[in-house]
Amino acid sequence: MNETKKKILLVSCFFYPQNRIPVLRIGQWAKCWASQGHSVTVLTTKKYSFMGPFGLEADLPPGVTVVEVPSLPTWLQSRMKNPAAKTGQQTFTTASTKAPAETGLKKRIRVLRQYIGSMLDINDLWISPAYHAGMRLLAEDHYDVIVSSYSPPATHVVASKLKRQHPNLVWFADFRDLWVNNHITSAKGIFKTLENIKERRTLGGLADAIITVSKPLAVDLQSRYPALPVWVIENGFDPQEFPTWMESLSAAPQLADCITICYAGTIYPNRRDPTPLFNAVNELIDAGLISADKVSIEFYSQNERELNEIIERTCANRHNIIKIKGFVSRQTSLEAQRKSNLLLLLESGEPEAKGMLTGKVFEYMVSGIPILAVGIDNTHAAGELLEKTGTGFCSNDPQELKKLLLAAIASNQFSFYKPHKDLIAKYARDKQAQSIIERLTALQGAAIC
Repeated sequence: MNETKKKILLVSCFFYPQNRIPVLRIGQWAKCWASQGHSVTVLTTKKYSFMGPFGLEADLPPGVTVVEVPSLPTWLQSRMKNPAAKTGQQTFTTASTKAPAETGLKKRIRVLRQYIGSMLDINDLWISPAYHAGMRLLAEDHYDVIVSSYSPPATHVVASKLKRQHPNLVWFADFRDLWVNNHITSAKGIFKTLENIKERRTLGGLADAIITVSKPLAVDLQSRYPALPVWVIENGFDPQEFPTWMESLSAAPQLADCITICYAGTIYPNRRDPTPLFNAVNELIDAGLISADKVSIEFYSQNERELNEIIERTCANRHNIIKIKGFVSRQTSLEAQRKSNLLLLLESGEPEAKGMLTGKVFEYMVSGIPILAVGIDNTHAAGELLEKTGTGFCSNDPQELKKLLLAAIASNQFSFYKPHKDLIAKYARDKQAQSIIERLTALQGAAIC
């Protein structure tokens, strides 16, 4: 038996078959750890229809066991049947197919979240049944470590309750984004105080280490938990999903007759806003410097309503350059990215968002396609990474964007695109997963000494 083999309990509300970016971080860690010879149990929520979209194939090795725990009362579960989640069939829900009541409810919830933050989350119903399921797992077998991944808060709450009952068990609390001080769902007033108290009670004196995705987020967390080690393990890419990434980066991308700009991700009103790019392209067309049939901006997103509101408010599609494709499967999205000439990355420029470094950035980085980041600069984690790896250009200035596009058309290439493969290679998920195991081993060794 391999003496270095670890038994890992992963706690995450997001997991396959949900077709969501958060699934990739925790799901690919599970896959990598199992492939490296470790044993992984994933404690996750039962997947109901409102947790969609679904359709992301797991492709997990035998070393991964998934334990789904229901969170809803029995009488309500019968109303939440989702055959797609059970059969693995792909289901895609876009704004055009949602009932008006559903979209109106989500909009009201989003407004409410601006005040209450992470408080009163539906996943809180999962805490008690997940805790009892976790206790059964810990009674049946020995585990070396619990790794819980935020969001939602329920994941860390479950892990903390398990840690209280098993104090010798190592607990790593992973933050894909911040709980307190979250730039999208930051609480206000008394809710801010309550949110801060809840986080401190959950982590303080219990977690053995904190993991997060960027230096700015690490600085925030370290300032609030100075006694805990805070490690930066960025989001990354799965080399098995992108087997030819090295070749893709080596091939110099050339522009065709038409520039196709692709965005695959979520739209947040007043935060992830493509208006500067819309203004730049439209002004070039208005001035006769480019033809409307030579540029296309394609959006693969489930946020059609929010995108349409931006377009209508700014008259951005007066030349019919914007194509809304809706939500598609991951494979369709990746194929669209490969066929484009420029990948659009949108992020908020507000100071609170400087640490945001989503999995989409790394997916873009290994595509072999130049990246245009709108809304941020190189003082943001994503902007700094794009410039450091030579894969992207950051701007929020329509005039600067116009110059970039005209120069690219004149030279048939984006001059900023000079990818550094050696730097990009360090963000492979298998290397990141192994680094967590090495840190775990070091902690266990120190405890023995």
